[in-house]
Amino acid sequence: EPLAGGPKAQIPRNRVATMATGFWARVRRYYLAGLLVLAPTALTLWVAWNFFTFFDGILGGQLRARGISVFGLGFILLNLIVLILGWLTTNFLGRRLFLIWDRVMHRVPLVNKVYSTLRQIAEIFLGTGEDASFRRVALVEYGSPGTHMVGFVTSTAGSEAGEKLGARVCNVFVPSAVNPTTGFLLVVPEEKVRYLEMTPEQAMRMIVSAGSIVPRGTGGG
Repeated sequence: EPLAGGPKAQIPRNRVATMATGFWARVRRYYLAGLLVLAPTALTLWVAWNFFTFFDGILGGQLRARGISVFGLGFILLNLIVLILGWLTTNFLGRRLFLIWDRVMHRVPLVNKVYSTLRQIAEIFLGTGEDASFRRVALVEYGSPGTHMVGFVTSTAGSEAGEKLGARVCNVFVPSAVNPTTGFLLVVPEEKVRYLEMTPEQAMRMIVSAGSIVPRGTGGG
């Protein structure tokens, strides 16, 4: 008869341990997937709610004091202000006023740090056409040969770095996985940059998800 501590007695225990490990691995995967969905949604709703509350307070308080209640007033005001600012900045007078405002904000202590950072981020991710900096996604070799990283080509203009290297170079920003607000800058010879067909939004989702969300190739499959 096999001993209680023999090999045959250990088989059920091993199976239970394997099942438990698989169960907790699935729980961890589901939990992380849920966070990836909830975190950006919750942050977006929080920012939107604060914006709407702020703009609703501009005019809503006065109207409510007179017994007038307009549902969604903050949302309406926010979109009207965005449209008006967009219209102003697309004509000559509006551009001049914006440049003056921009200079003033860059000269205010402390405020200029926050303003310039947010403005650069907005230009990077919301810019269109020639004004956009992160419109091209590329692969660059980094570390050991054959190992590549996904990055955003931020500039291909001539620079001192290119002159020193004696070649046309690209500035490539490589965001950190999961937390793309940090990363590092690579100066890469243009012939070693391999452009991808995926959009910046697809690349960002891939980076934030640590590679678990991968866009399909142009060939399908």
